[in-house]
Amino acid sequence: MGGYHSLLALGTFGAVLVQACAPVRLSPPQSARTVADSPGDPWRPERAAVVAQINGARAELSLPPLAYDSTLERVGDLHCRILIDEGGDGHFSRGGVPPYLRYLLAGGSGFHGENVGSYSTTGTVADSALARILSTSVEDMLAEVPPNDGHRRSLLDPWVTNVGVGLAVRGGEVRMTHELATEVTQSWAPPPSAAAPGTLMSLSGRLAKPWQPEAVEVLWEELPRPLSDARLRTIRAYGYPERRSMFQANRSSSPNSTPAFTVDGFGSFRYRWATGPHEGVEIVLLWARHGEGRQLVPVAVSGTVVVAKAELPPELALWQGLGGSTTHP
Repeated sequence: MGGYHSLLALGTFGAVLVQACAPVRLSPPQSARTVADSPGDPWRPERAAVVAQINGARAELSLPPLAYDSTLERVGDLHCRILIDEGGDGHFSRGGVPPYLRYLLAGGSGFHGENVGSYSTTGTVADSALARILSTSVEDMLAEVPPNDGHRRSLLDPWVTNVGVGLAVRGGEVRMTHELATEVTQSWAPPPSAAAPGTLMSLSGRLAKPWQPEAVEVLWEELPRPLSDARLRTIRAYGYPERRSMFQANRSSSPNSTPAFTVDGFGSFRYRWATGPHEGVEIVLLWARHGEGRQLVPVAVSGTVVVAKAELPPELALWQGLGGSTTHP
């Protein structure tokens, strides 16, 4: 493979925003497994090798393997194609739609995170070299050390359950994402993806045992706005939006009020609320406890775009058609 090439690996979300960069080191790919065949996908073996490499690293730490999720893959694929179209290399394209919102609009319900890797060369990426390029990217992420180890922590998060490998290759450009999600819902009835201000809403469902719902956190941010090239070059990490409110299970906010978030004896939960008075994006984040553990973990998310016409803008509706059959653990 001739010509100039570089690899940039961008940080993932988290309780603390993380940013990272990694150099390229070419090395042989790992063996492929866990990703089902998909007609028309020329990169299925390469995706499978990436998943095997990640799960191999998790096995070394006695962590459970990640299940492959086709919705996560489709979300990652589209983002990668847009990045190549625009000459970008990060979590955001010029449309300004954050990673978690892309996933939620596509029908996802897990707590989502994303790693991004970018490779460029003045030549053309040969088919025989692609697996090695992707393997090197994963190797570099797994080799990170604190405090600049956001990629490694996201891949080795013990609570993450699902992964999809987004991929696009064109000429000398390669973009790869690891779309990661904690998915432990047994049933899930989310609110609509778009609603007018002041609309009454409901979110309900049930988690797989031994997860127990404990609280919901309501987050809010402004509607996505187009980003300039200068702004895109400065973004090397991202996070979920700021908290607007939080409700604990079966607890009233005032002495004479009904709890907004309820959980029954079977573990089924329901949260009722009204969208805010202003346009924006409302995120409802479900926190749960695993068995007898005390740690609260974000395990499920819903997203509603609050707009006067109660219709998704075209730049957001683009992501809505990506849902479909999904492989779960």
